[in-house]
Amino acid sequence: MKEMEQKVKEIEGIYLEFDLQGLAKKIGRPLVIANYICDKNDVIAKKSENGEFQVAPELKNASDWRLFQELTAQADVIITGAGYLKRYASLGEKTQNVIDQFSEGGQFASLGQWRVGNGLKRNPDIVVVSRSLDFEIPSAAFADDRKVIIFTTFDGSASEKAKEYRKSGAAVVPAGKEGVDGRVVLNYLTDNGKYKVIKMTTGPRVLQILLNADVLDELFITRVDKEIKADPSDVQTVLHDRKVKDLPGFRYEQVFHQDGVTASNGETISQGFGVYKKDNISNF
Repeated sequence: MKEMEQKVKEIEGIYLEFDLQGLAKKIGRPLVIANYICDKNDVIAKKSENGEFQVAPELKNASDWRLFQELTAQADVIITGAGYLKRYASLGEKTQNVIDQFSEGGQFASLGQWRVGNGLKRNPDIVVVSRSLDFEIPSAAFADDRKVIIFTTFDGSASEKAKEYRKSGAAVVPAGKEGVDGRVVLNYLTDNGKYKVIKMTTGPRVLQILLNADVLDELFITRVDKEIKADPSDVQTVLHDRKVKDLPGFRYEQVFHQDGVTASNGETISQGFGVYKKDNISNF
């Protein structure tokens, strides 16, 4: 445990130094970011015993989770999906917490204090992107005067479930006929909130929505120096149709390399931290 804490201390503060709020101010519009941990082949998750995709234990580690939270701590609003809210409803804080981890008593309460000290709310607002409205909104999502905004289809926004969400205090926004249009999401957040940094914290389907709309600015990647051995149908990759390194219009910048890290399955791993920046962001 002491060795793990030392490894976390080794990287602590690296992503806070990126000053994403300052970058958003420089470019004069909201900055949209995402981040994943993956293996050599871009695998980010594999099926668990219950059939759900979860971060592979061979990859999961405290150092990456700390830096994930440092990026999240700089966001005014996070984007999640129905799948995550369902897991949170069943597992609570046993799932990877992006709902109230910055609250007093939370795992990353110190980052919550950092947020307040830098003029942000204790926890970021929450956006849910989902065609299906078959999830519940946790009460913690409304704490600290936070907003919850749900983007769904035209039909979904007129449903009885949408009315329930609105009664609970959430906004429900129609954003497409068959699915959610990422450009509608960004335009709404730009016009209806003082959001400088928007962070996507959920799976690759929502990432693809942002890429299809050409609104993603930075993709942070933690790459573990190993290969996940599994049937292709039992794993998820960052992108479904190409490698991250082949993402057009993005440039890669290495940030840090770390050896001797203990993964959640007990294995010792090495990993590199880096970011793919859209070409027009690389100049700032």
